Amino acid sequence: MKYRKEIDGLRSLAIIPVILFHAGIGGFSGGYVGVDVFFVISGYLITSILVSELDQGSYSMAHFYERRARRILPALFVMLVATLPVAYLLLNPADLIYFAKSLLGSVLFLGNITSYLQSGYFDAASDVKPLMHLWSLAIEEQYYVAFPLLLAALWRLKLTRVFGAILLGSLVSLVFAEMKLGKDPSVAFFFLHSRAWELGLGALLALVMSSQDRGLIKFEIPLFGRQVLAFVGLALIVFAVVAFDADTRFPGVSALVPTVGAALIIAFATQHTVVGQWLGTRYLVGVGLISYSAYLWHQPIFAFARYQSPNHLDQLVLWALIFLTLSVAYLSWRFIEAPFRQKGRVTRKTIASLSLGGIVFFSVVAVMTSAKQGFPDRYPKEFASAFDPFKVKEGKFCVFQKIQNFEDLDFCEFGDLDSTSVVLLYGDSHASSLLGELDQEFKKRKVKGLRVRLLMCDHSIPGMMSGPATSSAIELAGRCLSNLDNLLAFLKLNADAIVVSVRWTAKMYPVPNSVESWAFDNQEGGIEYRKNVSLNLAPSVAGGWSVDGESKKQAVWGFLDKLVATQKRVLVVYPVPEVGWDIPTYNFSTFLQTGKVHSEVSTSYDLYKRRNRFVMDALDDKRLDAIVRIRPDDFFCKVGDASRCMAQVNWQPYYYDSNHLASEGARPIAQEVGKRLTVH
Repeated sequence: MKYRKEIDGLRSLAIIPVILFHAGIGGFSGGYVGVDVFFVISGYLITSILVSELDQGSYSMAHFYERRARRILPALFVMLVATLPVAYLLLNPADLIYFAKSLLGSVLFLGNITSYLQSGYFDAASDVKPLMHLWSLAIEEQYYVAFPLLLAALWRLKLTRVFGAILLGSLVSLVFAEMKLGKDPSVAFFFLHSRAWELGLGALLALVMSSQDRGLIKFEIPLFGRQVLAFVGLALIVFAVVAFDADTRFPGVSALVPTVGAALIIAFATQHTVVGQWLGTRYLVGVGLISYSAYLWHQPIFAFARYQSPNHLDQLVLWALIFLTLSVAYLSWRFIEAPFRQKGRVTRKTIASLSLGGIVFFSVVAVMTSAKQGFPDRYPKEFASAFDPFKVKEGKFCVFQKIQNFEDLDFCEFGDLDSTSVVLLYGDSHASSLLGELDQEFKKRKVKGLRVRLLMCDHSIPGMMSGPATSSAIELAGRCLSNLDNLLAFLKLNADAIVVSVRWTAKMYPVPNSVESWAFDNQEGGIEYRKNVSLNLAPSVAGGWSVDGESKKQAVWGFLDKLVATQKRVLVVYPVPEVGWDIPTYNFSTFLQTGKVHSEVSTSYDLYKRRNRFVMDALDDKRLDAIVRIRPDDFFCKVGDASRCMAQVNWQPYYYDSNHLASEGARPIAQEVGKRLTVH
């Protein structure tokens, strides 16, 4: 097919936002949509090549997979080889095991599965996982296992039927993605069946454009129309990059914004248009040419840099890492990608041997690393718990199931499963971090626990919302309140009490003059990192949605009042002290730099009180006197000289990251919950 340099320019429009997003540069909160642009480009180019070969009678699956191997594997294998010694030197045993699983997934093109099993794409933990990004490569390769065979099988039919079959499959995939977003967003994000429609969109575009080139379809859009459509395509991508964030419902219908934008650019941004000419400029084409290598290298470079540093990386360092990424990407393209694509320089036999050999080699390394438990003998055994504190995560701990007759409400069981005394646990991931210790405490006290979730809520406080007040967000907030009615009815009928644990202050951000930052800065070098921070809004008395503090207090009071009105005991866990540092990573990076681990780690108690004053004032209000108050600072901060909040004692971390409690930290809160349940 004819080379179009503006498509390489479009690749640069995809890779640059991805890199800036993962670097955490402001203004690119939706930079992750660059991956979706890549999917459309890939679907278009691959389908165009396959259609051309099918027309000419030169179609060959062997040739197809040879091209894919030349394109994908050499640069991938070189990047993986380079990461192995760095991972061995820098990663603690638990994280090295995660790395090994990702390594195996990457060479077997199951990286989306390993990414799904490890953490969410937007979790802070993903920022220190060197191979997290290879999920998208796995999606493409899984798609291309089946798609060429399907296309070849359908090719004997009329073109309209081929188009219809791909369109139907793509629509089913899109509907599945949208449905999954409300129930398991990680499945929607990482799995092929919810992403296939994006590649399918590129494939449909290729069929249309190929048919037009062959004269099977005849239509002509005037130059002015093409100019406008190309500009609309560019505007859609830019809008998604700057307006989307971690709270955007993605990749369902909202993913149509960047993907349709990419399709419009491919279809109409030729060199006759202003957008096409701009995309065809030397520097954008140059970045597009190295975009695959840049994608491969950016995540391990950022991840290893963050992992070895106990403190937040400043902007200057991040820009230096971006420059390093592009420099390494150029070398990878120049000396690995380009040579291996030339059949005259590297034979098919050599490619086949290297591919098989690489897959076997990396698989053996991954299996051996897992079997050796991440080589813990590299480091003193007494620090093992400091590097990998015991923790329990929902979904791995108990199995969620729908509650009959209560729509969009599910639960998982823990504690004494035979008990008739039932206590609900509600909240966000802070509630989930209590599960393991509550399980032990409830078994002791003969109590059955149910971890409940409101599936139609994007905010822990029903009635509030995260992100801009769009029509769909407002509708979702309304459905969430209806969902709360189901929870209240279930509580009345089936439970004796409910425990509420939420990361309150972050969920209130922003409140003018009270909560000025979503992330926590301990002012001692530990600054919590997150790529995307969304505004939390509450319905205002005057109508509309507001960041006003009074509106947010009313939302909290209204929610807890409804729980109290059920006449069941309502236990509320106050804000857990945040740390700023990811404690296990802080311990390990400290060890790498000094050979030691601090016995104790703590933060300022005064800072905790200032940071959480707004929420504690709301929860302390007399109108909530019916609730049972559980104050984590009683256990973490009112010890020793009472001026510090302990995050680690005797090399035992209370946290498994910067704010979620590990078992050691969750235990005193779980024990207090148990006591307060039995004391009336």
